[in-house]
Amino acid sequence: MSEADVSNSSGVPAWYWIVAAVAALFNVGGVVNYIFSQIDPDGATAQMSAEQAAYFLNFPTWYVAVYALATHLALAGGILLLLRFSIAFHAFAASALCYAISLVYHYVLNDVVASMPMGMHIFSAVIGIQLVVFAVFARWAKGQGWLR
Repeated sequence: MSEADVSNSSGVPAWYWIVAAVAALFNVGGVVNYIFSQIDPDGATAQMSAEQAAYFLNFPTWYVAVYALATHLALAGGILLLLRFSIAFHAFAASALCYAISLVYHYVLNDVVASMPMGMHIFSAVIGIQLVVFAVFARWAKGQGWLR
């Protein structure tokens, strides 16, 4: 038996807890970013160009709500994985849907491709990918009997 196969008394492998903790910790960052952007919008945009800051400081209310839902649902998904609840899948899936809506706002309705640095586009892709990966992981973990 390899170390990767070692599990606790509940039959959940040790690496499951690492994945669940990464899911929660990564998405804490999203919630912190959201809260910071709402509490101190000028500070959140201090390193941006005037054009970029104007874009971020003028989001419509519906977009801010979608952003809040996406970040908080993703964190909830990570916490639910840690608690071993199968509803983690639904939290990640709903977060991914909200995130997809935000991408439509940015890339279809506002075409931010040229005005934002490449690193921002790459990080946007990473966020979307991690939401899908963690949703798939939650669904798979339920199939393994690790979630209730």
